[in-house]
Amino acid sequence: MLLVGIDGGASHTEAIAAQSPDRVLARWQGEPSAVRPGTEPDAARILSKGVAAVLEQAGQAHPPRAIVAGVAGAGRDDVRTRLEELLAREFADAAVTVTTDGAIALEAAFPEGRPGIVVTAGSGSVAYARDPRGGVKRAGGLGWQMGDEGSGYALARAALEHVGRATDGRSSKTDLTARLLLEIGASSGEELIQWTAVARPRSVAALAHAVCQVAAAGDTVAARLAGEAAADLASLVEALVPHLEGLDEMRVAMSGGLLSEGSVVRDRLEALLRERHSQLVVLAASVDPALGAVRLAGSL
Repeated sequence: MLLVGIDGGASHTEAIAAQSPDRVLARWQGEPSAVRPGTEPDAARILSKGVAAVLEQAGQAHPPRAIVAGVAGAGRDDVRTRLEELLAREFADAAVTVTTDGAIALEAAFPEGRPGIVVTAGSGSVAYARDPRGGVKRAGGLGWQMGDEGSGYALARAALEHVGRATDGRSSKTDLTARLLLEIGASSGEELIQWTAVARPRSVAALAHAVCQVAAAGDTVAARLAGEAAADLASLVEALVPHLEGLDEMRVAMSGGLLSEGSVVRDRLEALLRERHSQLVVLAASVDPALGAVRLAGSL
């Protein structure tokens, strides 16, 4: 039995070919496939590319039995249906399901419908809770124009803003200035301004790892910004806590590059949650959403 699970995000797409969640045959990473109304063909092209790539890596000439893709932005029924139609044209012999990125993250963290909260911080940010009755609630996930508090984009954007003020003499100096110049290959503040004028949100978000490293090295400005990002993510989790009322133990899982193991933002988020909510138990392992998609594919 061959299954394919896909995590289609705003920063990248990851596809897995597996015989089961415990028997992964191949992994592939490629360009983002997050979808908006009207961009379904572009997203479907990237998703199809991912399926073909992992099948080739796994040495599989036959199509998979099932494909599940959890795609950021696929919360609307019409968007999901359109994506499913486009994927089914490419892989007519497979059972194809498109769902949300939250659905596969919850399945990865809490299989078999178990209750819990998943908070994700990559380019964007969002949290999902599954209550004891199987209902799913969301906090955040509003995109970079309206929200994405605590995300890689928000953290990097705040760092750029502080660097701008520091360059003008309106704020304290910080090691972020030299580090961000290095990250984009610029030699002056003027070049940094020119870069930001045309940079896409995904490119800005990619600077977040540098901000975290500067924070971990002891820069007070970067450390403050990382702490603020953690506080924003804690607020997403806290908004969902009431949906798990009645449980003696509320489990929280973390996903996304900004919350990878060892991240200063993750460490501070864990500390905040433990300090504020004694009933919250933070799972040590990071969530692998693409494996959640494989699990769902196995049930089709």
